[in-house]
Amino acid sequence: MNTTQLECFVQVADNLNFRRAADELHLSQPTVSKQVASLEDELGGALFTRSTREVLLTPLGVSFLSDAREILRMTYAAAERARKKAEGVELAIGYSDPNELMRLSVVLDMLRKDYEGFHVTLSLGPRDANIDRLLREQLDIVLGFKSDAAESERILFRPLHTSGLSCVVRKDSPLAEYDEVGHEEVEGFSQVICLPANIRRKGSLAQGTFPETSQSQTIVCSTTTEAFCLVDAGFGYALIPAVETMPDPHQKALIWRNSPQATYGAFVRNAKRGGLVPRFLEIAQDAYAQKSISGELPSVLQDDSAVERND
Repeated sequence: MNTTQLECFVQVADNLNFRRAADELHLSQPTVSKQVASLEDELGGALFTRSTREVLLTPLGVSFLSDAREILRMTYAAAERARKKAEGVELAIGYSDPNELMRLSVVLDMLRKDYEGFHVTLSLGPRDANIDRLLREQLDIVLGFKSDAAESERILFRPLHTSGLSCVVRKDSPLAEYDEVGHEEVEGFSQVICLPANIRRKGSLAQGTFPETSQSQTIVCSTTTEAFCLVDAGFGYALIPAVETMPDPHQKALIWRNSPQATYGAFVRNAKRGGLVPRFLEIAQDAYAQKSISGELPSVLQDDSAVERND
């Protein structure tokens, strides 16, 4: 089975006419007929019923048509990705939290302006699954927090930003009167935890870093989007890496006192890197360096994001 067979079949199915299908494909009618016949031989049944007056799809033809379209779509998409990869104007980036996209958009916008025909594929998934795809060369970059377990001889980590933690509260919370808090101030409040596992381990080992709360008073989230939602809904304060705080008219980000440090960055393959990966890392270093613990965004995003959230 090949793409020429499938293209001929789909065109005949769309036109229900071999001559018109041949014209669309810029092939001769006998060639189209031969391709369809060879496909029928491979499938073991007729795809069309033919008469001197009409051409109709058989039940086999009807059922196979959607598969043929999907095979062609995937083939064309794979060829386009390969072409862009060969030209050095494509990046496949994995990430694990939708909140990361706002800052990432700054980097992608600059790359789009610098490289004509730039194309990007974004893949949301758990960090470890994305690391596996990076090893298999299905991704070029994986964004996430530093983890010794994720690094190896084949995978390197390039830091983009290091900061402590933020305590995010609703602006009507009693905690909002503070600019900096620790476990003494939040005692008795319910908490939402959205932290990388290694940061949680550091906090549990450092006496007084994290408050001791009952299981019923603690909700553990996998994304900051979930954490912000729960803060908005009044479930308590949220502890998140400061780099992941974002402007919100209903929330306030407080400094978490004596905080362990969280380093955010990019995992890349340990290989000679041509194309866009070095340029991505260069731009990202500048973009993420603008991040402050107050949750400010680069100036290119501040006005637009404020308008959007207030609508």
